[in-house]
Amino acid sequence: MRDRKVATRYAGALLASAKEAGVLEGVAESYATVMEVAAGSGQLITFMDSPQVATQEKKDLLKSVFGERIEPVLLHFFYLLIDKNRIENLQDIGEEFAAQVEDEMGVVRARVVTAVALDDELADKLKAKLAGLTGKQIILEKKVDPAVIGGVCVTLKDKVLDGTVRTNLDLLRKKLEQAPVR
Repeated sequence: MRDRKVATRYAGALLASAKEAGVLEGVAESYATVMEVAAGSGQLITFMDSPQVATQEKKDLLKSVFGERIEPVLLHFFYLLIDKNRIENLQDIGEEFAAQVEDEMGVVRARVVTAVALDDELADKLKAKLAGLTGKQIILEKKVDPAVIGGVCVTLKDKVLDGTVRTNLDLLRKKLEQAPVR
C-alpha cells in the first residue's frame, strides 16, 4: 500500500532523529542495505507485516538479523514502525528518506536520456553545467534510448529540459499540421 503522506512524515522524523544523533550518513547507508535485504527476501516483510506474529517476536528478529550492523537510531525507528503497524511502508519510507537525505546533503539526481551513450568527458561537462544551474551536487542517471535520435533530455526533480531531435521534430510536425495551406 503506497501512502506518500505517511512515508514523508516518517522519513522526516527519521531524518531529524539521525541528524540530532549525528549519524545521518550511517543511517542512510544502513537503511539502503536493509531495503536491499528486504527486497531480496519477501519472507522477511511478510513475517514483519503478519498480524499473527507477536510484536516482540518481530523486534527480536530485527535485532538478531541487523542488531549491531545498523545504528541504534535506525533499529529503534524500525521498532516504532512495528509498534505503529507501519512496517508495510518500509519501502516507501526508505525511498522518501533517501530523497530527503540527498536534499539535505545538497544532492540532486538528474536523469539523462541520449541516443548514444555519453562519454565521460561529456557527462562531466553536463554535470558541471547542471551543478551551476542548480547550485547543488549532481548525480547523473544515464539512459540510452535510440528513439530520441539525437540531443539530450534531462529530468531534474519535476523539471524536464528536452533538447532531443525527436521532440523538436514532433513540435515542427504539429506546427506544420496547423499551418494554413493555400
